[in-house]
Amino acid sequence: MNATKPSIVYRHRTGLYVNLTNRCPTACVFCIKGKWKMDYGGSNLNLDGYEPAPAEIAQLAATAYTEKPFNELVFCGYGEPSMRLNAVIETARLIRAGAAAPIPARLRVRLNTNGLANLVWGRDVVPELKGLVDSVYVSLNASEPKRWTELMRPDARYARNGFESVKDFVRTSARLLPETVITIVECGQQELDSFKKLAAELGVGYKVRARLE
Repeated sequence: MNATKPSIVYRHRTGLYVNLTNRCPTACVFCIKGKWKMDYGGSNLNLDGYEPAPAEIAQLAATAYTEKPFNELVFCGYGEPSMRLNAVIETARLIRAGAAAPIPARLRVRLNTNGLANLVWGRDVVPELKGLVDSVYVSLNASEPKRWTELMRPDARYARNGFESVKDFVRTSARLLPETVITIVECGQQELDSFKKLAAELGVGYKVRARLE
C-alpha cells in the first residue's frame, strides 16, 4: 500500500478529479491501478475502504479552486463513481447551489463511468443526473458484447446484460444531458471503425484513449 495520505481530489490537466470510491463492478484488462500500485501522477488513490462525504469533497474542491482555479470537476478515480450515485448527485448539487464557493455554480461537471449504473441500481439513473452533470464519458471500449466482456471483465451479475445496458445508458444520456461521449482504449483500425459506427448509431461522440502502461 502507498504510505502517503490518500487523495480524495487530485489534478489532471485543467480539471480537478474526485476519487469517490475504489469499488468497481468491472476488472478491465487495461486498468492500471494494480500496475501503478494505486498511484496516479504522484497522488495516492488508495482510499483503503474510506469513502468521502459530499460536504468533504466540496470543501476540498473549494480549497483547491482557491489555490488554482480549474475548468471542470470530474468524478473519476480508481473505482466506478456511480457505485456512489447519491454522492455524485449530492456533490453536484452543492456545486450548483454555490455551496462550494469560490467554485462557480455553473462549473462544468463531468462523470467518467463504465455505464453500468442502471444495472447496479436496478433503475434508469440518468434522469437523476439531469441539470447536475454536464458531460458523461462512458468507457465502452468495444462494438459488440463478446469483445466488451473480454475487455471489461464485469462482475458475473452484470455480464449477461451489461453491454446492452451500457448502450441504453448512453442513449438516454445523449437525450437528456448536454454531452455524452463513448471512449475506447487504443485498438486496431477495424475495431475502431466499428466503434465509430456504433457511436454514430447511438448519436454520440467518441474518443480514443491512450493505453497506459
